[in-house]
Amino acid sequence: MIPYESRDGRVRLFRGDSRRLAPIPAASVAVIVTSPPYWIAGRGRASADRYARQLAVEFGREWRRVLAPDGDLWLVIGDRHDGTEWVGLDGLVTSWLRRTGWRLQSRGFWAQTRSRERWDNRVNYLLRYRKNTGAPVRPRGSTLCFMLPLPRSHPDSLWDAIPDPAVLAMLEASRKRGPVLDPFAGAGTTGRVALACGRAWIGVERDPRMAGVIARRFRLKRVAERSDCSGQSFRRAGRSAPRSPR
Repeated sequence: MIPYESRDGRVRLFRGDSRRLAPIPAASVAVIVTSPPYWIAGRGRASADRYARQLAVEFGREWRRVLAPDGDLWLVIGDRHDGTEWVGLDGLVTSWLRRTGWRLQSRGFWAQTRSRERWDNRVNYLLRYRKNTGAPVRPRGSTLCFMLPLPRSHPDSLWDAIPDPAVLAMLEASRKRGPVLDPFAGAGTTGRVALACGRAWIGVERDPRMAGVIARRFRLKRVAERSDCSGQSFRRAGRSAPRSPR
C-alpha cells in the first residue's frame, strides 16, 4: 500500500486493495462506514450471492481484525431489480457476514428519489453489524430512514456519493472515540463528514485516480514508511495541513 497523511496525522490514506489492511493495527478502528461498489454487472440471485460472498469472505476478514471489539461496521448497500425480480441483496450480504462472524444489529434505509433506475426509487440499505464476540447494540426507538436524491459527487469522482445526513447519522449512532475507516473511500465523502465531526479518518482506495482526488481534497502528502524489528510502522508526513473538502 502507498500511504498518504496530513501534517497532524488526523487524515490517512492508503492507496491499495482493502482486502489487505496490514498498515492498520488490530482493534484500532472505532467504526467502519463504507459503501462497497454496488452489484450492477450480473443478473439473478446466483450472481448476487457471489458478490455477497466475496464481500464477506475476502474483505470482512480484515474488517474484523482492525475493528475494535465494541466497534460498528456500517455498510451502505444498494438493492435493485435485475429485470426479473428484486434481488434482496441485504439478506444475501447479511447471511454471508453471519457465517464469517458478524451479527446484524440494525437496518436503515435511504430511498433514492429521482432515481435514474427504471424500477421505482432505488433502495439503499444502511446495515449495522458487530462482531459476534462483542456486545449487541441496545435497540433504539428510531429508525434511520431517508428520502433523498443522489447527492452531487465531486467533479473528478468516478463514483456516486452517500448523502451527508446518512453518513452523519451512522457516525452519531456509533462509538464516539477513535478513528473512522472507509475501505472503499471513493472521493472521500465519509472523510469529509468525519472531519467535520472532529473525528480522525482513514481511507483506503484502490483506484489511483480516486486516491489522487482524495489526496488533493485533503491536501495529503505521500509519506515514507519504514518498520522497526517488531513490525510496527512509522511514517514521516509531509508539511500540508488537512482541509475539509467542499
